[in-house]
Amino acid sequence: VVFSFFSRKNYFLKANFTQKMRVAANLTMMYTDVPLLSRFEKKLCRYVRAAADGFKLVEVALPYSEKAEDLKKAADYNGLKHVLINAVPGNWEGGQRGIAALSSEKNRFKESIDTSIHYAKTLQCKKVHVMAGVPTGSDLVSAATVFVVNIGYAAEKLRENGLECLIEPICPAAVPGYHLNSYEQAHEIMSVINAPNLFIQFDLFHAAQLANLSPMDVTKWKDSIGHIQVAQVPARGEPDTEGTVDYGEWFEWMKSSGKDWVIGCEYKPVTKSVEWVKKYGLDF
Repeated sequence: VVFSFFSRKNYFLKANFTQKMRVAANLTMMYTDVPLLSRFEKKLCRYVRAAADGFKLVEVALPYSEKAEDLKKAADYNGLKHVLINAVPGNWEGGQRGIAALSSEKNRFKESIDTSIHYAKTLQCKKVHVMAGVPTGSDLVSAATVFVVNIGYAAEKLRENGLECLIEPICPAAVPGYHLNSYEQAHEIMSVINAPNLFIQFDLFHAAQLANLSPMDVTKWKDSIGHIQVAQVPARGEPDTEGTVDYGEWFEWMKSSGKDWVIGCEYKPVTKSVEWVKKYGLDF
């Protein structure tokens, strides 16, 4: 579906302003050669590595291996601020990729939201991404209904605590069978729930493979985007590595959008350089 009202050339000419977009290190994807948090040797902490590269913001998809209080101390010590975490995703090591669409995990889902709120508030992190999961067997029959009910519940609980709830379409190449796999589906869910704090997490790595969207396609629903993540396709490296996504165009669109999104670096480092941040006119 294309939502284009202007040509690309006219759109960028009509933009009356540009702003520097800030980037956040993804500590689940980056610096994986060292532990997420070392209580005894700070030199081994991913927070130190991120700060040394110039980052001021971080996102952590899977923070639950450590106490929230210890993560906050590590961030504070290194002058870093958390901007995004994932909700408890279920048994990650066992293959679960979220439980919001699984009727068999109904009770555990509510507990997971309580835990996620504790982490978010301790970390002073305003955004929580709630993953749908991969329904199988009997869970497949009720997945659509269960997901709407659970996201409605999560959005309300997060709203009560001053937090945003994010949902993210994920491509089958990354997570086969993932329940939320299109932007049309995400917008329909948002329309049904109608929660003021419910937004889309827009990951260009997935978007390029799900719908091959251009900036103009996304302009109509940019207000529904709460957070952006980037990685090149197909290898999931830095944005300036070889691949199919024109990040020069996308970053210009972001800077001209009038939005204050943070750009999460959810990539697997190839060059292990952050020079691309300056190359594209972004800021830490």
